[in-house]
Amino acid sequence: MDNGGKNEAFFTGLLNKTRKDKIFIVILAGILMMVIAMPTKSSSAKSYTTGPVISTGSEDYEKNLGEELQQMLENTDGVGKVKVLVKTTDTKEVTGVLVVCEGGDDKNLVAYITDAINGLLGVPVHKIKVMKMSE
Repeated sequence: MDNGGKNEAFFTGLLNKTRKDKIFIVILAGILMMVIAMPTKSSSAKSYTTGPVISTGSEDYEKNLGEELQQMLENTDGVGKVKVLVKTTDTKEVTGVLVVCEGGDDKNLVAYITDAINGLLGVPVHKIKVMKMSE
């Protein structure tokens, strides 16, 4: 059987409805369109709560990462004494690294340390600072 005839009969039937039925159908279609167009809560939306703030562990992560980096640099020839400060976001993405060491005045060593941190942690070079430790 031809479905085209059924579809045509359906639409013809809609057009022949009374005025109240047509208005009702238009209103329902409008409501349906509004419901479909309503924004939904996305996963990136933040929810806010009241009460004490609980640490997510990013401070511990920063400290541990800094200590590991410090230990590795202390065992590197020419670095000498070293202190490391690592800053991260809540998602534990490293946003900056500060290295203060005795060998911080040697340009080659500074480049070596910067390249090592960049390669190891993926931190952009402009967010890594190596400085000479005061005597």
